Amino acid sequence: MAQLSYHDVFWFVPNLIGYSRVVLAAMAVFGMYYEHPCLTFVSYALSELLDVADGYYARKLNQCSKFGEVLDMVTDRCTTTVLLTYLAQLYDSRVLALIFCLIISLDISSHYMQMYSQLITGKTNHKQMDQNAHWILKAYYTDRKVLFAFCFGNEAFFLLLYLNKYLPYYALYLSVPLTLAAFPISLIKNAINVVQLYESASDLARLDAAEINKTKK
Repeated sequence: MAQLSYHDVFWFVPNLIGYSRVVLAAMAVFGMYYEHPCLTFVSYALSELLDVADGYYARKLNQCSKFGEVLDMVTDRCTTTVLLTYLAQLYDSRVLALIFCLIISLDISSHYMQMYSQLITGKTNHKQMDQNAHWILKAYYTDRKVLFAFCFGNEAFFLLLYLNKYLPYYALYLSVPLTLAAFPISLIKNAINVVQLYESASDLARLDAAEINKTKK
């Protein structure tokens, strides 16, 4: 069997799906700032749905890669950050802007810390949990249905907040209840991010303490 080159990894099916997510995210951003809410909604929603497809095909085709994992995470963080930044402008509220900024900071820091701590301790990816992992994180990362439900609900909440600003009043009778239904899911998802940040920071601190103690012997 011929040896793979790094160029081959770029052409893995899940990574091709990842590139399409980047294009869709760019289309969503264009739609936001040029006042095309339908384009934004469809592009953003498709990008998030394809987030499920890339993982499925990575496992099915045995094409899991560190590049693909990082591409997936960076795309997730960037799309959420852009949407929340736009929501802060759209709602024109200092309180909401502060909340959105805190959510962005928590989202980026918790996922970066989690990925770094997992990789430095020998894990293959940031979703790999051992027996010492916090039970909330194990429940969140080991069951794909749970992971999908919270990620989907979280993104749906923010996307509905965006859409509610453009819908005619009669459509709000449907969209507002959906937004309220998605709110507790988003709240729990961000609480999980808090746990993730604390646990990964603790793991790194334990490694630091162990290494410092070794040098003292």
